[in-house]
Amino acid sequence: MKIAEGIIEIEGVVKRIERSLIPGVVIITIVCDDITVKMDLMRKLLVFDEGDKVSITISRERPNYEEGKDFVAWGYVVSKKKTREVSNGNVRITSKLLISLWGYLVILESVKRDDFLNSFSYMDKVYMKIRRLS
Repeated sequence: MKIAEGIIEIEGVVKRIERSLIPGVVIITIVCDDITVKMDLMRKLLVFDEGDKVSITISRERPNYEEGKDFVAWGYVVSKKKTREVSNGNVRITSKLLISLWGYLVILESVKRDDFLNSFSYMDKVYMKIRRLS
């Protein structure tokens, strides 16, 4: 895992690929160590399946990739926020980074860490690459 200014590199497992209410679109949940990635995407663009281990790179620079093997898209950071929930006297703070890939949303969220929020500024152009590892 690498989290620094201008780059996030994490690995995780694709836990769910669900149908969206929008025809041809799926909602993907990828669970990494301390960060969960949720995103919607056209089914035709999937390069991985449920249960696959994947690496995710989000960076300001265009990553090297293999066409037809990796998913790569670019978009903009549209929101960085922390939400606070209270349940049974317990406070839970969730940090969220939202990226729009030309209308498809990517949400990175964590209750354990918030350092990834400092990796990018609002409206930064970012590239996202997902590569299947297994």
